[in-house]
Amino acid sequence: MRITAKIFAAFVMAVMFAMPASIYSQKMPKKYKNSPDETIVIVTNSPREAFDESEYPHLKFYYTPEEMPDFLKRLNMVQPIPVNDGITGMVVDKNGVIAYIRGFSNALAKNNDRDDEMSWTILSVAARKGTIGAKGPLDDYLADFVAKGKAAKQDDKKSYTEGSEPSFKGWDKGDVEGMKLPDFKLVKKDGSEISVSEVLNGKPAFIVFAKIPPAGTGVTPMFWHIENIMYNYYPPRKR
Repeated sequence: MRITAKIFAAFVMAVMFAMPASIYSQKMPKKYKNSPDETIVIVTNSPREAFDESEYPHLKFYYTPEEMPDFLKRLNMVQPIPVNDGITGMVVDKNGVIAYIRGFSNALAKNNDRDDEMSWTILSVAARKGTIGAKGPLDDYLADFVAKGKAAKQDDKKSYTEGSEPSFKGWDKGDVEGMKLPDFKLVKKDGSEISVSEVLNGKPAFIVFAKIPPAGTGVTPMFWHIENIMYNYYPPRKR
């Protein structure tokens, strides 16, 4: 077919119109490939009336009742959950087995380079030597147990009975990887109760444990960090 000037001009115009749309779509903020559809946040000090959840649309917030669930209370005695001045992250597989747990300091978000928010993140930061729990970066565990749906190896020796202190090796250091996450009650923003098993609903999850000041001020910057890095990771966003 003979390519005329009109056909060539039409082709060039079509390419010019298509390129901006293609480039724009590539730069649209999007969910990170290994992230769950939403991150579950369990607030362990229950100031639900003072906190606006809407700033973090991909974080699903639940609150502990006034009386802390027995399992969390006992775990907190041996390993603060959440860690001081930070959050605790936990990956649970499709069977409810804890595959990963470790603390993250608020400094990770405070000191982040806002011009390149993927340089040093919750996904990639390595655990300090001697840290109980995670042996690799969070991203590895999200890839295996959330994105690929693999089953974590359950350790039957790691068990918990409500009202009794666990006695398995490692409990005194908060080593609960391989343990099935016990069921306990939580409270929604509207005050209605829901259990952890209902929240998980047989799906793998990334769970964050955090505290919120009673007045709702000074909220951990890790909420924004997770929302940004795991759900709007390109391009970097600023407040």
